[in-house]
Amino acid sequence: MDMDNIKFGKFIRESRRNKGLTQKQLAELLHVSDKAVSKWENGAGFPDIKILEPLAQCLEVSLLELMQSDRSGTQEIDRKEAEQVVADTISQSNEAQERRQLMWKVRILLSACGCGVLYLACVSIGYLAGQGRGQISASLFAGQSDTWYENPVFFYVWVGVLVILCGAGAVWLLWKNESIREVKIGRHRGKSLLTILMDMLVVFLLHTYLANIANNQQQLSVLPEAIPVDACITTADGSRQSGIFIKDALVQGFLDSEHVTDLRMDVRLKAGIDQVIPGEWHTLNLFLEGVNCMEALGDITGDDVVWNTGENASVLQGTQAKCIVSRQLFEKKGWKLGDHVTLCQYYYYREDERYSELCAAPLQTVEYEIVGYVDMIGLWDDQFTVSPDVIVPFHLIRRSYAEEGIPFHASAAAFTLSDALCINEFKQEMRELGLKSVSPTVSDHSLNGVALYVNDGAFIRTAGHLRQVIDTVRAFFPFLLALVVCAGYLITLLLLQSRKKEMALLRSIGLNRRNCFRIFFMNQLTLVITGVVAGSVLSVLIQGNYGGGSVLAGVLVGICYMAGNSLALWKLLKVSVMEALFTAE
Repeated sequence: MDMDNIKFGKFIRESRRNKGLTQKQLAELLHVSDKAVSKWENGAGFPDIKILEPLAQCLEVSLLELMQSDRSGTQEIDRKEAEQVVADTISQSNEAQERRQLMWKVRILLSACGCGVLYLACVSIGYLAGQGRGQISASLFAGQSDTWYENPVFFYVWVGVLVILCGAGAVWLLWKNESIREVKIGRHRGKSLLTILMDMLVVFLLHTYLANIANNQQQLSVLPEAIPVDACITTADGSRQSGIFIKDALVQGFLDSEHVTDLRMDVRLKAGIDQVIPGEWHTLNLFLEGVNCMEALGDITGDDVVWNTGENASVLQGTQAKCIVSRQLFEKKGWKLGDHVTLCQYYYYREDERYSELCAAPLQTVEYEIVGYVDMIGLWDDQFTVSPDVIVPFHLIRRSYAEEGIPFHASAAAFTLSDALCINEFKQEMRELGLKSVSPTVSDHSLNGVALYVNDGAFIRTAGHLRQVIDTVRAFFPFLLALVVCAGYLITLLLLQSRKKEMALLRSIGLNRRNCFRIFFMNQLTLVITGVVAGSVLSVLIQGNYGGGSVLAGVLVGICYMAGNSLALWKLLKVSVMEALFTAE
């Protein structure tokens, strides 16, 4: 004899009302929640077997009347039948408890699976967002790490394995439910394996596609180092790059610009030792070069200089009164390293900036410490100026101009772009500083440094080619995803044609179309996730680590393939139950 849960619930409700108890009061007497009492009365559940006797006592009915859900007061069943009712009640209670535990486990597994998928999706969205801003995250191309949790790709694979295990565990638990036992993957091993292999192939192809984009982007990101872009200030016609007049506003602009690196500047002066006698200009017989680094001296390097103890090329970057002299002058004067020499400095200027005729005027007299000497012969390669006799810090000379209230002009300026990919922003900044493009057709003899020459031809050609390849490949991306959806649709439609009877059987035992769809969807989702993760691992092992690109390939294949898969499943489930049952496989 089975208990009718609707009749049982109605009996509890009537007995409780006869006792004048509310659901909450009855629940407190039984030490359960009022929601549990509500479920009993609505026929949504049975009380635990241990509660039956206390429940009967609270309602002032016999245990037999409670189990019979009848207050007739006559014993309509014998002892054995009563025992059977109790056994059935225990069985129903145990089954309800087991089902609750089953669904609790399924929810935990599906929640873990959902968290893993959400994490992978967030990684992919972040990767796409970085690409959209033209940024290449360092983590995407990071080197291999010693531990799995520090290695991006291995960590993604571990997350993928977790998703597979949790999803498979949830499906296995659901198969234990009576309503879906008819679905058996084991009877379709060949089709299941084929689905997994197709997913692996699609992931591998998409990974190859994204790897191509990632490789070109990586080449583009390192292109400024492979092909550095140099620039220099010239006259308007580009005929001279040194021995010219570059205004101080431009010098300060170069120093302040974030696009400029490895800045090399110099200023040319005349000088005399100790004293220059007006009219006796043979005493003004030294060429003095102010530079901000050794690279501004062309082929002369720090290794060519014989330095005083504790000194090096960094003295040229400061404003201390220290100098490097030519070996010829050093030996002629009989100087020693560490000696001090007084130089009367004269600067060059022009009466009219439209012409190149030069004049000289006193600047400052400075006592310099000799910190090194170098052989200038054969190393100086400037075709417009003779080799200098004395080399001093550039910023020291610039400060001398400011102290004397004299407009400063540098004699040469050259530099390298810090990031050649920002070359358009750099050129715009230079235009705002007042620089023009070199115009060879313009005749200019003024020596004004007003034009910018940028050696960017090779870089622009290479960068343009890489960007064209990236844009072309990206243009096919939507079509590729559409193909994945079509592949999921066609493959599912072909492989599941023979399982129409299986679908019809599920419909015939009372499952609606939505539940049938859920059962087969979970079946296919397990296979797709297995194929996606296996394909991603295979792609990483064969094609290398592309971090977010590897994850993106797997996630996109999974989403697009399941979209096509869902369309095919819904179409198959529209088939009439009778038609499917009587159609030969």
